[in-house]
Amino acid sequence: MSVRNALFVNPANLPVETRAIAGNTVVNWWTLLENNDDADVVMGIAEIPVDAHRPSRGHLHPQAETYVILSGVAEMHINDEPPRVMHANEVVHIPGGTEHIALNGSSTEPLRLLYIFSGIRNFDQVEYEFPPGA
Repeated sequence: MSVRNALFVNPANLPVETRAIAGNTVVNWWTLLENNDDADVVMGIAEIPVDAHRPSRGHLHPQAETYVILSGVAEMHINDEPPRVMHANEVVHIPGGTEHIALNGSSTEPLRLLYIFSGIRNFDQVEYEFPPGA
């Protein structure tokens, strides 16, 4: 039996990636896990600042995605449904092909969430689509 080493990741040691619209931050994220030999999963932390730009539309991709709210308040928009408010430790699973966006629902603290894509090995495999207004 072969012994494999556990993988420990500290987000503070990872590069931050940012999506901005017209110079205004929408989201910052850190990819925690990808290209792992043991699992087809991509996982990371996203942070939506208090003063983040609020697009009128979300995004979609063929891959399903799961969010775990870590801290702050999320205003979850799924397709054309009324927004749903989520708090720390709550989970939403978003089927592939579903338009969605998590907006910061707090005026005092950033929203932090864990995102998980299963069935892929690399973040670059996520096929993002941004409808007009997103």
